[in-house]
Amino acid sequence: MRGLDEIIVNAIIRTVKKEINSKDFEGIEQQLQSHGMQMTDMFYKFPEIKKSLFHFTNELKIIEDKILKNFLAIEQDSETSEIWLVIKNQHLTELILKTFADEEKKAIMNIIRDSPETIPKILERCKIPSTSGYRKMNQLIDKKMVMTTGLAETFEGKRAILYKSVIQKIQILINENEVIAKILVDQETLDFSEIIRIITEINQGIAKTVAN
Repeated sequence: MRGLDEIIVNAIIRTVKKEINSKDFEGIEQQLQSHGMQMTDMFYKFPEIKKSLFHFTNELKIIEDKILKNFLAIEQDSETSEIWLVIKNQHLTELILKTFADEEKKAIMNIIRDSPETIPKILERCKIPSTSGYRKMNQLIDKKMVMTTGLAETFEGKRAILYKSVIQKIQILINENEVIAKILVDQETLDFSEIIRIITEINQGIAKTVAN
């Protein structure tokens, strides 16, 4: 169920690398490694882990106030009751736009938007040649835009991996010079998202700030 979280964490890390200098980034990585953790682990328990990184108070404040608090917002459609994630992060917005600008990737994600399927079935339904289709699928897997949901038995009696799109729907809003992506994910993914919970708690002031 970490498909959505992995997308968000990857975008957070890319943004962190841009906002703090490489020496501090490496220092945080080394400190985490001394506790048996990787940089990706940091954001799943950010309020607790930052207590162990007191040498990086300024950097953590940048991460919390400038990145996590401004990463996304949650909106509920008054007519449909659908819950949309309004993406404010530039890196994630760019990834979403580039993915859906590719017609083959868009077709793949539409096919597995509501129910999972195996790669051969996906490419067959999309009418995409195997060579380019597998390349596009591997790119989607690498970027965490699709996630595995289990196994299916083929006609040959073998087992094949099932894939499902993380994003169900997308809206693109243009506000002056700013492009905003709104995405809809299924309720189960949203409910089990540790990163969304952390970001929501930080925005609501539930999690204590670094300054405190």
